[in-house]
Amino acid sequence: MEEKDLVILCIEGNRSAQSELVFAFAPRLLSLIKRYQPRSLSPEDILQEVFIEIFRDLKSYSPEKGALYSWMKTIAIRLTLKKRRLDQSWLADRTVSIVHSGAVIELDQIFNKMNTDDIMKMIISLPDGYREVFNLVAVEGYTHEECASLLHIAIGTSRSTLSRARQILKEQYAQMKIY
Repeated sequence: MEEKDLVILCIEGNRSAQSELVFAFAPRLLSLIKRYQPRSLSPEDILQEVFIEIFRDLKSYSPEKGALYSWMKTIAIRLTLKKRRLDQSWLADRTVSIVHSGAVIELDQIFNKMNTDDIMKMIISLPDGYREVFNLVAVEGYTHEECASLLHIAIGTSRSTLSRARQILKEQYAQMKIY
C-alpha cells in the first residue's frame, strides 16, 4: 500500500492501516529514540508516546513538505528531547572526565572499522548532552543553529559540545584498542 493511502486510512481510523504504519516505522523510530533517550526512560515508552502524537497529528502531515518518515522522525526527536528536558538527571551527566589517550584518529576512520552495534554502543555511552548534539549534527545532519534551537543552548555550545563528543568517541576507540 502506498504511503499516502496508508495515511488516509489511518486518519479515517482504520485499525489495520494503523497497525501497518506502526509495524513499518516502529523499528527505525525505536533505533532513533535509543540514540537520544535519557538513560532513566524506556525507549519503548517514548516510542508509544511518539505514535500517540503521530496519530493525533497525522492529518497535519503533508507529503508535499517531505517524506512521511522524515515527519515522524522529527516528532520522535522533539518528543525524546522534551522528555530529556523534563528528566533533570541529564544535567549531572553534562561533564565527563576521560583520560586523554593521545591518539590522533579521524572519527570516520574509526566508524569504518567497526560494526553498527559497536558504533551504537559508543554513541549511547556518551553523556546525554554530548550524545544529543552528536546525533543531531553528525548523524541527522542538523545545523548547529537548528541543534541549538532544539536543545535550547547557544550555537557556540553546540559547536564545542560536538567537538568534545567527537574527542570522547576517539578516546573510547583508542581505549578499546589498548585493551
